[in-house]
Amino acid sequence: MFARIAVDVHLHFYENYDQERFWQALCDNLALGAAARHCENTQLQRMVLLTEASGCNMFPRWAVPGASAPGGFTFSPTDEPYSLALNRRGERLVLIVSGRQIVTAERLEVLTAGVFPAIADGRPLPEVAAKLAEAGALAIIPWGAGKWLGRRGRLLQRMATSNTAPTMFLADNPARPAFWPAPRIFRTMELSGKAVLRGSDPLPLSGEEKRAGAFASLLEGDFDPMRPLSSLKKILAQNGRVQGLGQRDGMITFFRRQIALRLRG
Repeated sequence: MFARIAVDVHLHFYENYDQERFWQALCDNLALGAAARHCENTQLQRMVLLTEASGCNMFPRWAVPGASAPGGFTFSPTDEPYSLALNRRGERLVLIVSGRQIVTAERLEVLTAGVFPAIADGRPLPEVAAKLAEAGALAIIPWGAGKWLGRRGRLLQRMATSNTAPTMFLADNPARPAFWPAPRIFRTMELSGKAVLRGSDPLPLSGEEKRAGAFASLLEGDFDPMRPLSSLKKILAQNGRVQGLGQRDGMITFFRRQIALRLRG
């Protein structure tokens, strides 16, 4: 079916989060973002890539038959073993795809989802990207403060310029504050026909769960809610229009979050 899809490609869940608040914020934020783009809720499919770091394994807990969450939320399977539907009172609210966050030797992050090769943290970025491309898996490189400058920035620019893999993308997040200009590499990717995606990337801090889904992308195309990841990859391969949802942090919020993260240790 034809649908519009609000998708957060960089979502984390941490043990210190209030789970009911997390799921409610995710549903609300994706819907509000789409509404700001005049997208009616009846047309909308909401979707996230749950990009878990090494050692984090929340998705298998929710995939257990009969699993539920506080607030009356339940989980149900799709036709993909690596995706679930979040429901409440019989209504499907959000499609959740199991993913992984890989940290490379350059201390850059690469996000992937679904079926992908086992790749340990600490491998060089070109190697990680090549293995994911060979497997046909998504390889999404999210922006990070200070991480796209200097040697690492030049490496990313070379990869973006020579990139031919249909599943490699860059992603923005709200931690790139409003006063921080968009990296030139975003324009490089867009000129090559590749969308720059968005993800909320909440931090492991108390209260950050309310940011789930608040920074996302709005796509459109043929979408099967029983096969959400397969549908998403096909839509992305068509290089259609992608609209941004949500706002980047202001200066005060940016510095407050960075200080809180560093004080956490």
